[in-house]
Amino acid sequence: MAVIVKRPVIVKNIVTQAFKEQLTAELTQAIQQIEEWLEQEEFKSRRMISEAQKHDARRVSQLREQARQEREKQEQVRNNLKQKLEQVQQLEIDSLFVSGTYDAPVKIEVGDDIRTKLSQADIVVKDGIVVRITE
Repeated sequence: MAVIVKRPVIVKNIVTQAFKEQLTAELTQAIQQIEEWLEQEEFKSRRMISEAQKHDARRVSQLREQARQEREKQEQVRNNLKQKLEQVQQLEIDSLFVSGTYDAPVKIEVGDDIRTKLSQADIVVKDGIVVRITE
């Protein structure tokens, strides 16, 4: 009898110039998308509040609060992305960068060493190519 369980697998990238450029471009694009969203949302919020003032003055404060909360949430995401962008720009070539942790299934059978089976695995990638897997 066997059972399938999940264990963590950490994906690490060997930092190359191409990797830094790609990650920088992705983060920059994400930041720009949030900034565009914030501009659009500001305009949309003003229009909705203006309409509410004409038809239902009681909803104005509620709409303002909702807009403020959403704006703060998006600004926090933008700030986090900017911090990550600064970190990426500081990365040294050939250092390791953890890009994520994923859950992977592992088969456990009677007689297996549970510590080995459930221990964390690492996948090391260089420019999109797996160069090492450690279990």
